[in-house]
Amino acid sequence: MKTNPPAAPARTVRPSKARRKQDCELAMRACEEAAARIKAAGDELAACWTALCRELAAGVSPTDLLRKRAWCNVLELRLKEQAHALEDARHGVDAVWNDLMLTARARELFHRFIRKSPAEPLSPGESVPLLVRTATALAAAHRRALQVKK
Repeated sequence: MKTNPPAAPARTVRPSKARRKQDCELAMRACEEAAARIKAAGDELAACWTALCRELAAGVSPTDLLRKRAWCNVLELRLKEQAHALEDARHGVDAVWNDLMLTARARELFHRFIRKSPAEPLSPGESVPLLVRTATALAAAHRRALQVKK
């Protein structure tokens, strides 16, 4: 009678600490760069409006005023685009933060479960919810890790 060798335990794909740190740094850098770009766009728009007001007070031709106003409109659109880019970068930081918190919670729940010794068994009301929360947190962390890799 042949016996099958025991199956190798399934290993979960977990991002390393270095990978998580790199993801966090990239998200923060993207957010900071977007904030710098929005500040530069705002400064450029303010300078354009100031120049438009000066030209209006100086009494330049209507054509020049229309051109300057059109340029201010272009700068306003750029500012809105930069604001959307900043919002996207902030969502990226939030996603990385949620992933870090989820991983930390899952690790803490798992360690709490492991620390319980046989001398002090878990009560039925405590063991099942703890296992469910741990499994749920680990599954969510695994899904996020797979999404980050894509």
